Amino acid sequence: MASTLLLTEGDRPRERLRDLGARSLGDAELVALVLGTGNGGGSACDVARDLLAAAGGLARLARLGPHGLADLPGVGEAKAARIAAAFELGLRVVEKTGRDGRSRGRFGCSADIYQAYRVRLALMQQEVFFAVGLNNKNEPIREALVAKGSLTECRVEPREVFCPMIAEAAARLALVHNHPSGDPRPSSHDVALTRRLVEVGELVGIPVLDHVVIGHGSYASLRDLGLLGGK
Repeated sequence: MASTLLLTEGDRPRERLRDLGARSLGDAELVALVLGTGNGGGSACDVARDLLAAAGGLARLARLGPHGLADLPGVGEAKAARIAAAFELGLRVVEKTGRDGRSRGRFGCSADIYQAYRVRLALMQQEVFFAVGLNNKNEPIREALVAKGSLTECRVEPREVFCPMIAEAAARLALVHNHPSGDPRPSSHDVALTRRLVEVGELVGIPVLDHVVIGHGSYASLRDLGLLGGK
């Protein structure tokens, strides 16, 4: 292993983090710190740069998961576990911060819903579906993970959506799910499901405010698109 004294300043991310802070480091340097060591072909920074290039960037690297990471050259199971754990820790911080913010926030438009869920859902490799109960001020009061699915779909039952909202005495609800493909355009199934849930919501007195589909860096609102249905 090369001595720290023989490395250039750009190849010493630990010292730069200590002296200048984590924000001073680039993506490859941060990944290198998570890796800890390099391999026979290069330093940790070299391996990190190769990983980012092979994955197509940091966001795509995060979506690979431990098995996909372990298949990349120079990684292996131990390094893959460290990288996956680092991404998960970051995601949990954002998730907890977002949840705290939503408890005080308000869903005034589709952009508010997107901002509340974009980080949590954009990196997921499977489709997940949330129902969010709102009070009369459109403030979130209950979140329910209704379904988890595959890369392309998940099965949603109306009773799983509305039972927790009825128990919480929600005034209305918002629907949120992701498209792991990255394309947020609603499918015909998304539209049909939404209209069915809108009908149920009208029957039970909990109208659907919106259904937001989250992709990679973008979203689609069925209300904004005129696809929500209902009266």
